Amino acid sequence: MQNATAATGFLRNWSKLTGNAFAFGVSYLYWDVKSGYDEQIQQARKEIAVLNTKVDRMNYALKRSDSALAAAITELRLINAMKKM
Repeated sequence: MQNATAATGFLRNWSKLTGNAFAFGVSYLYWDVKSGYDEQIQQARKEIAVLNTKVDRMNYALKRSDSALAAAITELRLINAMKKM
């Protein structure tokens, strides 16, 4: 009978009931938002890794093209110097 009395006493005290319901609701929302963001963070990390690989490839290609451009400019300067002679 003590459990039944405690339960009815708890239901009669609306401030405790409201406070506990509010605390439970906030806890659930925190857990839900946190678990939702964890999935998004994991997916974003995978996408970032792929994009970093692409950026590395682009940097390598840019360095190669820059070297080729520098070599072509040097050859053009030599050709122009030969024409002037």
